[in-house]
Amino acid sequence: MQEQDVIIDLALEPRSVPASRGWDWIVQAFQLFRQAPTAWVGISATFVAVMLVMSLIPVLGGFISTLLGPVLLGGMMVAAQSTAQGQKPLLMDLFVGFKLRTIDLIKVGAFYMLGTMVLILLFSTLLVVLQYFGMNTELPKEIESLDQISHLWPLGLLMLLCFSIVYSTYFFAPMLVILTGMNAPDAMKMSFLAFWRNWPAIMLMGLIGGVLMILAALPYFLGLIVALPVALITSYVCYADVFPTPSPSSGDPQ
Repeated sequence: MQEQDVIIDLALEPRSVPASRGWDWIVQAFQLFRQAPTAWVGISATFVAVMLVMSLIPVLGGFISTLLGPVLLGGMMVAAQSTAQGQKPLLMDLFVGFKLRTIDLIKVGAFYMLGTMVLILLFSTLLVVLQYFGMNTELPKEIESLDQISHLWPLGLLMLLCFSIVYSTYFFAPMLVILTGMNAPDAMKMSFLAFWRNWPAIMLMGLIGGVLMILAALPYFLGLIVALPVALITSYVCYADVFPTPSPSSGDPQ
């Protein structure tokens, strides 16, 4: 199937950008952060605190944080869009997903969680089958050379690819739901298409961003005060570049 045949909505067609844009997204995100640093530090700190509290809930914490994560991310994207439009982001923007497109945002989290659980189940079954046929799939207690785990690299590569496919359906989905009013299934299909059209730029963004986050954590984690908001804003900058004409927030309260 040719790429031009895989089109969900001609009015919102994701474009393909050069790999070098991955660095540009980080730079532009930092510029947006500089427009309202105090507000963004507050929004990011609240986001982390809420996610942490939800994840610490006994038994159900992981499920709740996965389901509501897209709701908060959607609000984060509204705040980023406001900043890009020259307006001051508000702390309450973080919670706008609880008023607009709530059900579809939760569905995004549910579908992502379901896909992840299915993959874990499939790989667990695969490991059992491989062990049944005599393949050693266990990691040695002490790894002294790469030769000890060289037989596992095809399995690791397959696992990485499969989880990347699931993650690609999630990557742009909260933005598409909250900023365009798209429903969850269509948003995840569009996210999949946009992600794989731009995976080199997204990979570069992730690699550079990961290094910057590590460096920011070195001086007593103080650098994260800037690095974390920039990382969150980068998601919006990436979205706005791949989808160059995003619509304003829309949708009826659900």
